[in-house]
Amino acid sequence: MPNSIGKFLPGNPIGNDDMETYLGKIGDRPSKAKNRILKSNGIQQRYYALDREQNSTFLNSQMAAYAVRDALSQVNLEPSAIDLLAAGTTWADVLVPGFASMVHGELPELSPLETISTQGVCCTGISALKYAASQVELGRKRGAIAVASEMPSRLFKHTRFEAEDLVKAGKPLPFDTEFLRWMLSDGAGACLVQNHPNAQGISLKIEWIELISHANAYPVCMYAGATDESQQKTWMQYPSYVDAARNGALNLRQNIRLLDDVIKLGVEGWLRLIELGRVQPSEIDWLLCHYSSHFFRGQIVDLLEKAGCMIPEHKWFTNLYTRGNTGCAAIYLMLEELFNSGKLQHGQKIFCFIPESGRFTTAYMMLTAIENYGTGVEHEPNRQSITIPTEIPTAIPTIIPASSIDRTFQPQESASAYLTRQLAMVWLEFERKIRSVPIVRKLHRGEFTLEDYKALLRNLRPQVVDGARWIARAASNMIDFRLRSTFIGHAQDEHRDYQMLERNYVAVGGELAEIAEAEKNIGSEALSGFIFNQASQPNPVDLIGSMFIIEGLGNKLAGQWAEQIKQTLDLLDEQVSFLAYHSANDASHIDKLDGIIHAEWMTEAIAHRIVKTAKVTARLYLLQLEEIQ
Repeated sequence: MPNSIGKFLPGNPIGNDDMETYLGKIGDRPSKAKNRILKSNGIQQRYYALDREQNSTFLNSQMAAYAVRDALSQVNLEPSAIDLLAAGTTWADVLVPGFASMVHGELPELSPLETISTQGVCCTGISALKYAASQVELGRKRGAIAVASEMPSRLFKHTRFEAEDLVKAGKPLPFDTEFLRWMLSDGAGACLVQNHPNAQGISLKIEWIELISHANAYPVCMYAGATDESQQKTWMQYPSYVDAARNGALNLRQNIRLLDDVIKLGVEGWLRLIELGRVQPSEIDWLLCHYSSHFFRGQIVDLLEKAGCMIPEHKWFTNLYTRGNTGCAAIYLMLEELFNSGKLQHGQKIFCFIPESGRFTTAYMMLTAIENYGTGVEHEPNRQSITIPTEIPTAIPTIIPASSIDRTFQPQESASAYLTRQLAMVWLEFERKIRSVPIVRKLHRGEFTLEDYKALLRNLRPQVVDGARWIARAASNMIDFRLRSTFIGHAQDEHRDYQMLERNYVAVGGELAEIAEAEKNIGSEALSGFIFNQASQPNPVDLIGSMFIIEGLGNKLAGQWAEQIKQTLDLLDEQVSFLAYHSANDASHIDKLDGIIHAEWMTEAIAHRIVKTAKVTARLYLLQLEEIQ
């Protein structure tokens, strides 16, 4: 139970206009990207442990120690009562020993105690807090301190970049490094964790903490120690440390093209928690969401609204705009400000959401505010107030796929709301899995060839040809006249799309007869067989689920693929027009589907049918792509 939360922010707040005064101008030239990045992230001020001559004013371990002291100063507790220090950071002051040992060394007032260091990116602070809370809950520790501290400013000093061969040659700083220069800032936060609430005032009961890594399925997004995501040559493989630095191997980088996936993956896990009943959006009083840029707030809102799980924005609490993006310390600094704001009331629920871009990790935490007035509130002497359930698997998005969840309605939930949430979960899982399909993975890695593109078109054509046919058959079996008209109109839109695909195939050197006579692969046969069977049933309204997946792919992914294929293979617009066309055209189809999903006649039984058909379609579509050789 966090009974006190402290902070440390070095120096005075630094506005946007003064950033380069502290970080320095590379080559004595102002940044061309700075204003664009700042406009997107929305940060107005931040803190640096640097002076105007780029000298460090604190060590990272010192900032962490100041945050610990701030937390301890708020309670009547002897320092000897602390027997665990868990400390997290992205980049410590020294390579060895561990960060927690260095922080402990800055705190001579503490007694000998256990230390543990956690290292990573944004979820590192939550990792430290979870370990501390677990040890207190188990009764193995009386009191623990969890602290997170970040000091990235020293990585962005102009002198570091000016020593690199690339900059010496007059070339601009790579955007994956330039981007972070205007995103990150310094700060530290610390929590005192005990097994009982404060005698008076507010405490925070930790209901549970979940940490889920998807590193097995996703590439590196934010990293240091190599010059690219492949990690084929790390900084330790260079002949000398100087060579590594000159080649930029020590730069902190971020592949911004992957950030959308970080957000989508995090929201997918959030929806899984709702499905399991561990998060009830209507019961959340405060949402603390660590988005690194204001730009991503809009994406999170959009995904939650589409899933029908939006927490009203007046319940969102953030200090990104005034304290900057402090990485793993950010959630501590948000909690500290809210905890000491006087706004928390007894019984309020606080949900924390922390997506990490390092290699796709997400953390979630549920807290309950407890206020003890010192009278009339009794606590069992040895009661363990921290509860971290163990009966539910931790890795929610991967261990509990959408297909295995008991799809029960939430309290007072309409059939349309249920269907909206379920389809959002199906789509996010489908989009996540499609990245692992070999031909799509080659596209994202820049290994896509002209033969791959031709194979993609050959294998997509049968499904495109069949599209208008099964939609028309479904329309003929539809009972509702309005649905029948919608399906017929959709079939009319689709019936000549395959001709555009064929023109693209010929435009990149393929033979028309070759694509026209190509056989369906195993996945295409299965997908076609399933959908035509469904279309032949009486009132096949469940095919809305198939249309949701197929049209969603056209609207949300086809345009991205078209642009990537065009750039990778140096093609013209008319050679990727089929994919590009569906990116724009399928948006109107999605709008029509949305209207059906929210129709007044939607029932629980129909919603279940639609969801199941969407799941089957998604799996068979993946199989169709997996079979492309």
